[in-house]
Amino acid sequence: MLGLCANQHFSSISMRQLAAACDVNMALVYHYFDSKKGLVHAALRYAIDDFLVEFDDLPKDVDAPLGAGDVWIKATMDAAPRLMRMVKLMADFSAQDSRDPDAMAMIDEFYGRERDTLKQAIEDGMAAGKFRKVNAERTARLTSIAIDGVFFGGPARNDYDYVTNLQDLRDQLLDYLQPG
Repeated sequence: MLGLCANQHFSSISMRQLAAACDVNMALVYHYFDSKKGLVHAALRYAIDDFLVEFDDLPKDVDAPLGAGDVWIKATMDAAPRLMRMVKLMADFSAQDSRDPDAMAMIDEFYGRERDTLKQAIEDGMAAGKFRKVNAERTARLTSIAIDGVFFGGPARNDYDYVTNLQDLRDQLLDYLQPG
């Protein structure tokens, strides 16, 4: 279903199209979901939870330069095609005139987890003397925005090499954090 939403705004997709994308009978969709919005919420919730479980299941290498931040970036690389579709759906929800509070809560949760993971990794690196002193919250926020740029800006430039771009972003972040 995320694939269908990646190609067009979810509001323009019919329930029939959604049922076909899920390979289920439309009556079954209506049996489990009150509305298209409910189905799309469930798909977004599933995608976010699936990514977070993947992240949580990866071993945390405390000796990696970014610690858990490296694990987040690795999980993002591993899930890149699926994340691109998820980020597109999140952008669709965010761009609506009347923002859906349930969808926005899920989106805020995802990005909050990303920022918190990056911020903690930066703070840990500064405390260990591996990184120079920076505003960890601002650096994490801008890094989070840059990660989304890989999924939006890259394709806009016909660049779909998510893994290389995410690796380059990580390397650039580490260059920035190096003690002077």
